[in-house]
Amino acid sequence: MSATDGLCCCEYENLDGERTHILACCCDCDALDQIVDRCFKCEKIPDGMVQRFFNTLNDRCRFPGICGKGAVRMNLDIVVPCCFVVASVYISTYGPYTTFFMLTLMPVFMLSFYYIWRKNTQMTRTQFFYSWGLTSVVLMFLVFHIYTICFRKTLLWEHILLFTAFSLMIFFFIKTKKSPSILRHGIKDAARGKNSKHVTVNLENNTHDRVDEILSQEIAEKDVTWVDSRPIKDGKLKIWCENCHFKKPARSGHCNICNACISVRDHHCVWIDCCIGSHNHRSFIITMALFLFCGFYGFHLTMTTVCTPEMYLGWFLFPSDCRFLYIDFQTAVSFVAACYTLMASMLMLCNFIYQIVLISQNTTSQEFHQASRRGLRTKCFTVKNNIHNNGFMKNWIAFIFTRREDTGNIP
Repeated sequence: MSATDGLCCCEYENLDGERTHILACCCDCDALDQIVDRCFKCEKIPDGMVQRFFNTLNDRCRFPGICGKGAVRMNLDIVVPCCFVVASVYISTYGPYTTFFMLTLMPVFMLSFYYIWRKNTQMTRTQFFYSWGLTSVVLMFLVFHIYTICFRKTLLWEHILLFTAFSLMIFFFIKTKKSPSILRHGIKDAARGKNSKHVTVNLENNTHDRVDEILSQEIAEKDVTWVDSRPIKDGKLKIWCENCHFKKPARSGHCNICNACISVRDHHCVWIDCCIGSHNHRSFIITMALFLFCGFYGFHLTMTTVCTPEMYLGWFLFPSDCRFLYIDFQTAVSFVAACYTLMASMLMLCNFIYQIVLISQNTTSQEFHQASRRGLRTKCFTVKNNIHNNGFMKNWIAFIFTRREDTGNIP
């Protein structure tokens, strides 16, 4: 039968236009055979061969479809984190050595795969870290409510408090994703010339004269005495975005991953696959704070459940006897999930402190990065010539109650 005939739920059309089946995913991979053969011969593997292997692997990563269009393809950058996180947690339950080994191996394997994947697929945007983080959060939540709660040592108000905090975290996470603060999307390369001065598409009535006028407003580097998020190239402050054909306001920046200019751009968070700017920075900080609370509090509840706790100062429980952590699967998986949650919370805490320090001086991550390049950084995380810094209290009041869009008289 030809590939153009109707496909069953487990069939699909491969990269060569041939009809095949998901059960044949391990068959006839010429790229893999050549790579293994070169490894045995100790010969160098060309980049093109590795790229063909990843393309074939990504094409064969499918699951049965129910829409009548054959098997559905899933990207490896989404599937690999999901599978490896679950497998790592399961294997870690066999003993303390496997727990240490797998929790140490997980970030090494993930980052190594990500590096090889990006190098050979040349993708500008990937949901690898987003899939990794989301899978971890959902898995830890399910482990706590399926296994840890079954010990019946957690009080009802403790369970309600943790569940409420987790629900609020999801709410602000969704709110952060919905408001990426985009000012202007980038134009496709086919719709613009090679030189930014020769515009082929009109945006907001920007004619050639208008573009030349904007470019003439670029300020010399020696005259830029303040901290600015926009880059300095060729000795001038670049206020014109060549990707979006747009005059960038002060404190804005272009994200190459989103291919868009972002208002008061802080950074692109790969863990939520979204840019952080004026509209969602506040909800992003709240999401981080709730994640830290759920992580540390969930770790505390789990450890005082799987271990024999002792009361200190008449109100604080602290795990004391932890000799039976691997006595059964229920106890082991609860302990492993708690350790994994603690690791993630500690990493999040470092980023959270960094964000708090920058907000306290009304500086974005992009402004801090540009200040570091221009030698305007002092005392590690402090920047000088910051005209947006109005003092600790005023900075936090402005962050909580406004979107930090007031840029003064900056051109």
